[in-house]
Amino acid sequence: MRFPFLLFFFFPAILFCAPTAPDTANQIAANAESAIERAGHCADAPALAHAVKSVDDALAVTPDEPALLYTRGYAGYVDSGLHRGPKNQAAGEQCLRDAAGFLERVKGAPWETEAAALRGAILGALIAMQKDPAQAGATLGPESSRLLAHAAAAAPSSPRVLLFRGQSLLFTPPEYGGDPVEGAALLQKAVDGLAAATPTDGPRWGHADALAWLGFAKKQAGDLAAARAAWQQALAIEPNYAWIKFALLPSLAQPPSAK
Repeated sequence: MRFPFLLFFFFPAILFCAPTAPDTANQIAANAESAIERAGHCADAPALAHAVKSVDDALAVTPDEPALLYTRGYAGYVDSGLHRGPKNQAAGEQCLRDAAGFLERVKGAPWETEAAALRGAILGALIAMQKDPAQAGATLGPESSRLLAHAAAAAPSSPRVLLFRGQSLLFTPPEYGGDPVEGAALLQKAVDGLAAATPTDGPRWGHADALAWLGFAKKQAGDLAAARAAWQQALAIEPNYAWIKFALLPSLAQPPSAK
């Protein structure tokens, strides 16, 4: 009679200490991803911190869950964007390095390929943040290119992979393989893919971001009407997208020589 009693006594503790189930982890990641994306668009640091806490709490239970690791890496990538400007550059750079560390641990489809692409984009961003981008590019550039090429081969239709490849082509000097025309074409494919996407396992973020970068590419090419149209589409998705409202759209009113 004592054994059933002991089993009943310890059963709640067994449930409490059980690892997070994959479905539960995926749902936590999906909920956090949506909150992280919106916090980044709205430049809402407290909301971002709140979303990150939910992921960190789940990672404390299941530290190798790929959905959670990817989402935590994505959060660092977004957080770096909230640290723009010379005074905050060190903090932004640290966010990116921390994000890359989480993403490097991601294993398993579809998260691993998406993580490789995001890590490749992060390394590209780190190059741009260094005092000597050319020297940093010699060190980080090959790994960034390798990760993006690997992701493109593994998931050629992933809209986020297309987004990162498009960004890379926009900002890479032509002598190192950059091509702004091809970059804009890949960004358009990313926009189209995200517009047609249906909910699936894996990351879902990126539609407004792809439109923001497509508009950026169009402006760089001198097509201001197309830039405005892309940014207005992004605002239809997220009306409080701060970068578009307060920087990108106002830039259309500046003289052509203004930066």
